[in-house]
Amino acid sequence: MKIFKTTTRKIILLIFVFVFAFNTLAFAGSNPSRAELESMIDEVARERAVPSVLLKAIARVESVFEQFNSDGTPKISGSSIGLMQVSNRNGGYDSNRLKYDIRYNIEAGADVLLNKWSMSSYQSLSSVGNMDPNILENWYFALWAYNGWAQSNNPNIVTSYAKKYTYQQMIYNVIEKEYGKKVSNIDFSYLPSSGLPSRSLVVPTPAYASSGDIVFYEKNDYVRTDGVRDSYQLRDEPAGKYIRELEGNQLGIITDGPVLKNGFYWYKVYVDENTEGWIERNWLLRTGDTEHGRYVYDDIAFHWARKDIMDLYNKGIISESKSFNPDSIATKEEFFIFLSKAIDVNNEEDSKEVVAAENEASTTEGVTTIEDSKLPFSDASEIHPWAVTYIEDVYDRGLLKSYREELEPLERLTRKEATIIMDGIFDEDQKYENLDITTVFKDLGNLSQEEKEAIKTAYTNGLISGKGSGSFCPDDYLSRAEAAAIMVKVSEKLEEVNSLN
Repeated sequence: MKIFKTTTRKIILLIFVFVFAFNTLAFAGSNPSRAELESMIDEVARERAVPSVLLKAIARVESVFEQFNSDGTPKISGSSIGLMQVSNRNGGYDSNRLKYDIRYNIEAGADVLLNKWSMSSYQSLSSVGNMDPNILENWYFALWAYNGWAQSNNPNIVTSYAKKYTYQQMIYNVIEKEYGKKVSNIDFSYLPSSGLPSRSLVVPTPAYASSGDIVFYEKNDYVRTDGVRDSYQLRDEPAGKYIRELEGNQLGIITDGPVLKNGFYWYKVYVDENTEGWIERNWLLRTGDTEHGRYVYDDIAFHWARKDIMDLYNKGIISESKSFNPDSIATKEEFFIFLSKAIDVNNEEDSKEVVAAENEASTTEGVTTIEDSKLPFSDASEIHPWAVTYIEDVYDRGLLKSYREELEPLERLTRKEATIIMDGIFDEDQKYENLDITTVFKDLGNLSQEEKEAIKTAYTNGLISGKGSGSFCPDDYLSRAEAAAIMVKVSEKLEEVNSLN
């Protein structure tokens, strides 16, 4: 089976060129907001398998989250460039892109940090513990070396260098003060009183350590090589011998892993019948999986709900688009549409009606307008035309009884509201008849009996679970990802019920 295809590579290349051009034009000469920059850094960190808080703290220390000066020129200090203050003294990167392409600058910063990490994990620098990259404390020496392996970052002599903190301590301070996460220092007694520690030094991981947010892949995931490098090496075993060079955007399937070795998580990747080997997680991007196919949304590859979202797509409950926005809050209108489709997709006759409605909604003519609708709500005019048919369906099923005069279709939906809307789809399981739901969730005390019963029915039918130990968080807003997960459960439960009838 040949995974790599030239046509696919050309398409990916065109997309890359477009994204680069857009990124350069969108931010040329002006700094995005800190929130926008942090979102970009989070994305790069997920892809590169680097704890995101480390990259964000580096950006804070290096440039105070600025790629450009106030006059629009790139921020340059000596040979260091841009947001991550990447040095290109040895010509490893494209200097022009470092200056004007913020995403590329972040990628390069992550690459620099990973190079220092690799030096530490292979004992070209001192190392910490087992070098698990998902433990923040293990990055101590890689952070020390981010701007060079300098003795001025030895905490035992820092006061003689007329500076208050070592570089790595400045990173730790930012992480604690601005991101609320405590990173413990290594035992400084292992370090020399002056100069640099031995490159073979291994310091124990502190007893109180903090975890990162590295996303792990699974067997049968589709992946492709990516990053700022031109080529990648497959090995015969984790951290083993090179057996094959891969180009960028090479497609493959994960067949084994992860295995932690020499500071990296390794995965075995099948490319074709002649090419299979191990490669670091840091250079692989997940693009889909063998069960659900290619992910049609560009923002779900690293999301916990990716499989639920793709289940809905494959069932025709949601349609293909550029993004799904899984962490955005679901509106009532969106929830009603999802619910109508989830119910109808399990009923052959209703499903035909839904398809017809979708076909009508894709054109200007034939769209059900609110003037034609029988919905009794005073604010029904706020409903988007393409949503009317679905909301009518939910209304006809008697699921909107809790709404009187106003529906507020564009307002955000709370978790308790979601259970009330679904109440009536399924009967309460009799084996839970005597269950007091307040013994399961301790935060339902202020709810009405109707709300408690709705939560109980949804919970005992497996449609929704709690958030955290003993908490339901009834007033929290429901994200689109959570709504997708609920719809998968609704669909599966309906399939189960239908199979018994």
